[in-house]
Amino acid sequence: MVNAMESFKMVIQARGLQPPDIIIPGKFQRFPGFDKKLGDDAAWCKLFDDGRGGVFGDFSTGLDEHWQAETDRTYTAEERQAFRKHIEAERQQRESEELRQHEAAAKVVAAILAKANDDPAQHPYALRKAVDFGPLVKRGAWPQRGWTDAMLIPIYGADRKIWTLGAINTDGEKDYLKDGRKRGCFHPFGKIRGASRVLIGEGVATVAAVHAVNGAPAVAAMDSGNLLAVAQAVRGLVLEAEIILLADNDIKPDGSNPGLKAAIEAAQTVGGRVAIPELNGQKCDFWDVWQQRGADAVLDALNKIRDVATVTVATIATDESIDSRWPKPLPLTTKIEPEAYPVDALPDVIREAAEEVAGFVKAPFPLVAGSALGALSLAIQTHCDIKRAERLTGPVGLFMLSIADSGERKTTCDGFFTSAIRQYEAEQTELAAPLLKDFAAALAAWNAEREGILSAIKDAGKKGKAVAELRDNLTQLEHNKPEPPRIPRLILGDETPENLAYTLAKNWPSAGVVSSEAGVVFGAHGMGKDSVMRNMALLNVLWDGGSLSIGRRTSESFTVQGARLTVALQIQEATLRVFFDKSGGLARGTGFLARFLVAWPESTQGYRPFTDPPETWPKLAAFHRRISEILNTPAPLTEQSTLEPAMLTFTPAAKSAWIAFHDALEGELRSGGELYDVRDVASKAADNAARLAALLHVFTHGMVGSVDVDSFEGANRVAAWHLSEARRFFGELALPVELANAARLDAWLIDYCKRERTQFISRREAQRTGPIRNKDALKQALQELDELGRACLVLDGRRKDIFINPALLAGGEQ
Repeated sequence: MVNAMESFKMVIQARGLQPPDIIIPGKFQRFPGFDKKLGDDAAWCKLFDDGRGGVFGDFSTGLDEHWQAETDRTYTAEERQAFRKHIEAERQQRESEELRQHEAAAKVVAAILAKANDDPAQHPYALRKAVDFGPLVKRGAWPQRGWTDAMLIPIYGADRKIWTLGAINTDGEKDYLKDGRKRGCFHPFGKIRGASRVLIGEGVATVAAVHAVNGAPAVAAMDSGNLLAVAQAVRGLVLEAEIILLADNDIKPDGSNPGLKAAIEAAQTVGGRVAIPELNGQKCDFWDVWQQRGADAVLDALNKIRDVATVTVATIATDESIDSRWPKPLPLTTKIEPEAYPVDALPDVIREAAEEVAGFVKAPFPLVAGSALGALSLAIQTHCDIKRAERLTGPVGLFMLSIADSGERKTTCDGFFTSAIRQYEAEQTELAAPLLKDFAAALAAWNAEREGILSAIKDAGKKGKAVAELRDNLTQLEHNKPEPPRIPRLILGDETPENLAYTLAKNWPSAGVVSSEAGVVFGAHGMGKDSVMRNMALLNVLWDGGSLSIGRRTSESFTVQGARLTVALQIQEATLRVFFDKSGGLARGTGFLARFLVAWPESTQGYRPFTDPPETWPKLAAFHRRISEILNTPAPLTEQSTLEPAMLTFTPAAKSAWIAFHDALEGELRSGGELYDVRDVASKAADNAARLAALLHVFTHGMVGSVDVDSFEGANRVAAWHLSEARRFFGELALPVELANAARLDAWLIDYCKRERTQFISRREAQRTGPIRNKDALKQALQELDELGRACLVLDGRRKDIFINPALLAGGEQ
């Protein structure tokens, strides 16, 4: 059942949702959907009692899918028919429950509106927007959030029934009624039935502004995720009418435009057309155009309605006007182009499994390969060390760090490659059940005996009798305290460094920290300013395979000895930069991050069309079989429960290749060398290459013979690729102070202007709220940005404003 749950979770994750950590068979469970602004539980899932299938979806988007577990045999026709009946029964039950919730919500709507005021015109939000919201909008209390004064937006279905409510408070914050039916429902302006033209937009203020100018009936879908469903509902009401989608022009730096994309898709589905607001390449909607340029500009945009066959996000981005007086902005740093991942450097079984997973998950290949290598490291580190030369020996465990945005599906990739490890953990826990019972009984007897001796000592003391023999008995008893059985727990989550060390010392001496939210690790209390040095040193020692004693004032002290650790993390770039700022340079100065194999892959988000999962995974299965074979090899434990791994060596040819790799790197570490700015990382690259070589050798050949030159050459290429990635990323952190300040100011200015939908900010405001408060440092940073054509200071009398190159706000050169 555990494997069924994990497989079910992977399928849900593959659709971009994050299911609950624990899925309870037979229970309908809710969790955050695609658009968390709609509530905390738009998504849902149910794993069938037998673990052989399940259903999941998202009420906010209409997603509704089923999953059937893989088996070693083909399902019979009867089993398939039974499964289909189960799916249909679940669908009917779910729809019935959803209708019940919607009807209950509709009653709540009626009660709220019954107490509402008919005139919202003086509401602060209405005054700021300065548009006529029409006769249907009310003003009153919003009990769900405790708002005493809110604009209440009735949301109608095509059946003219009010199914739910939207609310906007005095600060402009928006909310929707929990369990209300929103999908396919809308807020209307004017009479829709019988109309020859209907306008469909997102927000009520935007649609109200266009309706007031154009006069055509219009509906507000409330958000982009509802545009398609609303367009379909409207088409059902007006079969012959012209439907115009009022796009939100949500220009992003990477060239994407989710608002426009949603409008185009909706128009394509119902045979409509698209109207697009434009404000000098800035992010905007039609209310912005109306507010800044007036009704004529809105009418002009409506006169330029585009057929969906001739419009794409890319063509709009290039159509928009950018002030030609600005030069093309130059980059702040010299960009090092990413190198292609050396796929063919991986052994066939690993490569084929990674390609199979990547073909379905569509994550960046380096993330997929990193998950596979992390699983190798975790399985093999227990069994061997690697000897590079005399007195140069060490573990084979890897520290891996992927720098990527949330949503790149690292958790899914890890799940694919660690499933054999998790199965091994579950099997070992089950096998240890009798041992745990024996331990509990022995400990209870020991505690009883100890209490008896302590009681005897107390009584003897009261009566003045000798207690020396009793004390000796107590001392002997303490030496014979039962020890809990060692049960392998290999995969750890976001552990604090001290708890990690305790687990390795007291539970099992080999483990891995695997997390797609490394911000929890790098931003945790354990990485606070006061303890950052101590905890980095601890992790450095664990990477080296050394010993470390940890003293505690309030609990048992302990020593970590002979332990092995793998770390496989993903972290967002911004989080890592904050960590660098907090650690004050210690992260690199102590060699902490130098130990990591870094990957900074190009995102695949936006290029991941859905594909059904394959019926079988033969390549991944071969990978799992080999991992299971390694895991089921007895761990080389000493009597003290520390590890004593076998020592692998290089063949003469492999050692020569390793020396050549080491010396080539060493030559580039000198001042002026290609690796000088990342010399801390580069100095560990040869060590990491040796570790990788040992892992590839053991995976392919087992613990037989020495590590050959083929294994090292593959490892060499993978390590060199990771070094190139580290150079791309960490090289930027070695910028001179002046350029580093310019980079910080540049990023802040761009973010501010996009957020505020403007092209400038006063110099005084930038100094007051921006990242650089020192007047001279700000002046120097602005000079750098001016020379690069990215920003300039404009004097208007006594006023000084900083203007941003519009190309940077329209997704141009970064």
